[in-house]
Amino acid sequence: MKDFVYSREILEEVASRFNQANKGKTPKKTKASKHKRTFNFKLTLFPEQLAFINDPRKRKAAICSRRAGKTFAASRYLLQEAIDKPNTMMAYITRTRESAKRIIWNTLKQANETYRLHMHFNNAELIARFPNGSEIILTGANDASDVDKLRGAAFSLIVLDEAAFFNIDLRELVREVLTPCLLDVDGTLAMISTPNRQCAGLFYDITEHKKYNFSIHRWTIHENPYMRPAITAIKRDIESGVLDPSDPAYMREYKGIWVRDSQSMVYNYTDHNVFETLPTDCFWEYVLGIDLGYNDPTAFVVGAFSEDTKALYFFDSYRQSNMILSDVEDMIRKYQERYKFSTIVMDTGGGGSKMLMETIKQRSGLPIKAANKPGDKVGLIKMMNGDLSRGLIKVKRDSQILEEWDHLQFNLAGTAEDRRHSNHLSDAALYIWTESRHYLFEEKTVEPLPGSAAYFKQIEDGIEERLLLEQELGQEMDPDLWGHGYSDSECFGLTH
Repeated sequence: MKDFVYSREILEEVASRFNQANKGKTPKKTKASKHKRTFNFKLTLFPEQLAFINDPRKRKAAICSRRAGKTFAASRYLLQEAIDKPNTMMAYITRTRESAKRIIWNTLKQANETYRLHMHFNNAELIARFPNGSEIILTGANDASDVDKLRGAAFSLIVLDEAAFFNIDLRELVREVLTPCLLDVDGTLAMISTPNRQCAGLFYDITEHKKYNFSIHRWTIHENPYMRPAITAIKRDIESGVLDPSDPAYMREYKGIWVRDSQSMVYNYTDHNVFETLPTDCFWEYVLGIDLGYNDPTAFVVGAFSEDTKALYFFDSYRQSNMILSDVEDMIRKYQERYKFSTIVMDTGGGGSKMLMETIKQRSGLPIKAANKPGDKVGLIKMMNGDLSRGLIKVKRDSQILEEWDHLQFNLAGTAEDRRHSNHLSDAALYIWTESRHYLFEEKTVEPLPGSAAYFKQIEDGIEERLLLEQELGQEMDPDLWGHGYSDSECFGLTH
């Protein structure tokens, strides 16, 4: 039978001869092999987003308005790092794990489908794994347990989203947890957020006061070409009066500008309420306010008032978590030795707190009483704000109380304090204010010098007052009770 050669065998023979001919030679690099594998997501990003991603600085921040596309840019940044740097880890962190999943998880899945990245998604752990061994981890920083999960890992990129709104101390998170996680591979820390209402915190210091040498980027919804319909809607709402461009909320949400919203802040103090040193020409009466806690800090505030001044002064404070009964007693004893309090007022909101108060009171014999806590706390705070506005409350500069007041705000309904912010020193100060008697202060009258214009004015006013009184009472006025008044000779020096 005649030999028959199949086309497949011909191809195999050609391939074999080609391999033999090129054995030991280094293959030429093609145009595609000169570059790392990437995907063409940059076509969908606008210049401000690209500038933020391509910035080579290891510490950078973006302050943006709502709908500016900052989170979308962050998702593409994480994907780029994961593909360009095999076997590395990236982290996306926001306030809570649930918000991290809601904000960016589906965006990563959509990118996986669009660019065929062959990623594997662990929905339980919120970890996206790449074929090259890289991982993107999503997590929250709502409490210590969330933060502890980040310790010990090495990250190439960490993105903090909505960095102005974290419930925990962001400085502590960055310094004690995230910065060590970036050391192994000289990783990048990127913060993105809109401004917060209180104009305070680490992100505020970084973007507004240029602290810590971060590279700062800014853009708004108006730079986002995909938000043209939204921009038109905003203009329409401005024309109709629904939106007010001068409103602090508009400035923050739509322009990305730091504007303090004093109406949302719980305690409205100004520089008029801040003092450097306690006056020494007064006889002070001292009061200690205590807000008990365990996981939350136990807070101590020392206040002073005097009959010689109209203001209540807060000048010493301390707070510490995980304090037991003996710790609280020791702290009270130290303060008592220094100030000799007339009153110690303590929070007894829970049954355990009341038991602690009674125990300390019986052991020490100190003048400890339960804090007056009416049902309408917001109303009580508004009354205290009245004293603040009149300059009747003074707080020592750089006090931890002012730290709390800079952050503490009402919830959106205005019915209570926002629980995301600490209020323990503030409550201790509020207890003191309810016990203080600074409102009894009376201005001392100074008698005018005899012969001065003020002296004769005082005499004239007295005569006028007596004449008016005689007209009102007629002849029924008892001279033994009210006096005989001044005679013409006494008033004008007339002689007979």
